[in-house]
Amino acid sequence: MNDFKQKLDQMMGDTSEQERRIRQRVHEELQPARKKQSWRVLFVTASLPVVALVLLLTFIPSNLLSSDEGRGVPYDPLDDLAKISALQKKQQLSTIDYEELSQLPRFDQVDGLRYVDKDSFTIDGSTEKFHTVMERKSNLFDDIVYKAGDVVRTMTNTTSHLPTYNDVYYEVFAVPGDRVVLKNGELKINGKPLPSDMLERYKKQGIIIAGGYDQLLNAREYLLLNHFPASDSIQGATITPVHKIYGQLVGIASEKQTKSIYLDYLSGQLTGDYTPEQLFDLYLYDDLLGMQTLPQTAAFTKINRKSQLFLEASYRKLTVLSDNRVEMRYQYGREGIAEYVYVMEWHKSERRWVVEE
Repeated sequence: MNDFKQKLDQMMGDTSEQERRIRQRVHEELQPARKKQSWRVLFVTASLPVVALVLLLTFIPSNLLSSDEGRGVPYDPLDDLAKISALQKKQQLSTIDYEELSQLPRFDQVDGLRYVDKDSFTIDGSTEKFHTVMERKSNLFDDIVYKAGDVVRTMTNTTSHLPTYNDVYYEVFAVPGDRVVLKNGELKINGKPLPSDMLERYKKQGIIIAGGYDQLLNAREYLLLNHFPASDSIQGATITPVHKIYGQLVGIASEKQTKSIYLDYLSGQLTGDYTPEQLFDLYLYDDLLGMQTLPQTAAFTKINRKSQLFLEASYRKLTVLSDNRVEMRYQYGREGIAEYVYVMEWHKSERRWVVEE
């Protein structure tokens, strides 16, 4: 009753004095001389909670009052995971529209937080090879860095209840703070069916959206769906943490015209005079792609979180220690979060920068 009284007071103001008068009238009406009128007072007293309840229900949105509250039948991802994995192995999960990719901006130079995807493609009517340009985000753990509609790449990850793959382009459908409800293939964001050309395409092409959610995305979670789904396939709507998203699709690079240390790396032409920070990024990129074509050093193989360090480049500060030694320190600006420090040294005999032991 205390909770009810508190809510009643919030809607109607402090009713203590009114209740005191009613109790007094009830006491007076219940005296033997006035017994014949007591039913009126009892009716008024009994009706007050009813009126207050009606008012309370009027103020509470209907979508917060549900007979479905409480435990239900949980979504079991096992069968869907197996189907999605089978499609991926048969290369039947995605149908990439390279004509759509060809309409993206073309970069003459790719550097900084931008890098090129390893997979190349051609466009009808041209023999030139292109790569998509991905952009790592600054302040990865401090801001909402992607928005609905962005197209991203992710790591291959099957530790969540539905998998993501590093050769699939995903579209962001929900961002931190959004409430996601997905049940029986129907997706709602913040209580509303998502108006999207892509979802219309899903319906027309007979694509099933797999997953089961009713949750608020935390500060580092995004809901992703395949941007290029194959017809008549099953696609997992996956909630993915930001450190497993490898960047946003922002354009394309040409192997003939674009300058990039990453294109040099992929072509095996690492002949340039690279800075220690560029070379450190190349080693991280080499590990990220799983190619490991660069000469490995014992110190570098001991580094943990290589893929995350590549993504977190904006948190990295470079300090020159001497002519042949530099320090790279990852500073996250949060108490209790460990910093990562690496020193690179110039080796004259090998004519390259290496991670110091």
